Amino acid sequence: MKAENNLLFSFSPPTHSVRTPRCFANLTHRHRFLSGKPRQNNTGKERDSETGLYYYGARYLDPKASRWLSGDPAMGEYVPSAPINDEARKQNQNLPGMGGVFNYVNLHVYHYAGNNPVKYTDPDGRYIPDPDGNLIAEAGDNAETLADFLGITKENALKQLTDQGYTIDGKTNEVNLESGDSITLDNVYTRSITAAATSPTTDQLLAGKSKLVNDYNCWGAAIAGSKGNEIKKGVGIPTPEQFNGILQKEYSMVNKTEAAFGKTVLKFSNSKGTQHGAVFYGNSNDGTTYVYTKNGWHAKPEVMKLSDLHSKIPSYGSVNGYFNLKNK
Repeated sequence: MKAENNLLFSFSPPTHSVRTPRCFANLTHRHRFLSGKPRQNNTGKERDSETGLYYYGARYLDPKASRWLSGDPAMGEYVPSAPINDEARKQNQNLPGMGGVFNYVNLHVYHYAGNNPVKYTDPDGRYIPDPDGNLIAEAGDNAETLADFLGITKENALKQLTDQGYTIDGKTNEVNLESGDSITLDNVYTRSITAAATSPTTDQLLAGKSKLVNDYNCWGAAIAGSKGNEIKKGVGIPTPEQFNGILQKEYSMVNKTEAAFGKTVLKFSNSKGTQHGAVFYGNSNDGTTYVYTKNGWHAKPEVMKLSDLHSKIPSYGSVNGYFNLKNK
């Protein structure tokens, strides 16, 4: 037997609870196909009968080659922020993946679960938020992935979907959504966006094509929303010092991977100090981060890609802190 045949089949999700030598992996794979076993095998994920690939929500796995067909979409979260202050340096010391890019295992963007599928898993179940704060389903989304995305129970997710006309499969007790299906949310963020329907958008303000209306600002919106309070006129926080004081007193700094839908505040800073605040609004399957943002006192709040916010208003600087409300 060649030495290479002794390599363990451990860098992709195992079909069984024990490790399988590579020399037997392909035989096991062929047997599954020939014997007509169920479409769900590797860690319960669905196999495409035409291609033989497993779909994990964010990307596809080829069980014959024991490799993903695309790189890790979350790789950007493993890169440290510019160490411009103590908070950024503290966050860089707690990068996801046990060290971010400084852990060489994470540089292999085609591995699964840090090459340790027995101990770790790669989560899936993502949606795409629209500018009004509602969600658009991606392939493979259902009630369970909605529960995971919003941080609610599956029972509540099922109720939300059935209230909007989606039906439950009696055999699986699941609502299977089609890519592009719309899920309407009713939360403090969507209500604030609806209430500001006549206010100018960020693009209109940047183009100088709109009348200015005093309302509330980013810091007040982020604090109110993350606490579950209604976001409306009067919640504005006038200075960055007050915003920072609230974060220091009432919130704890967390890793990006601990960001929770609608509950985590993102602080933006440049060389001059704190410039902006927003709220984490989830990640789509391709790893794109979305935020709820109120850009100044005059603009309509909206949900957008974090990357778009950076490109539209570069003066905000970079995200140098993620903050969750302290447990009382």
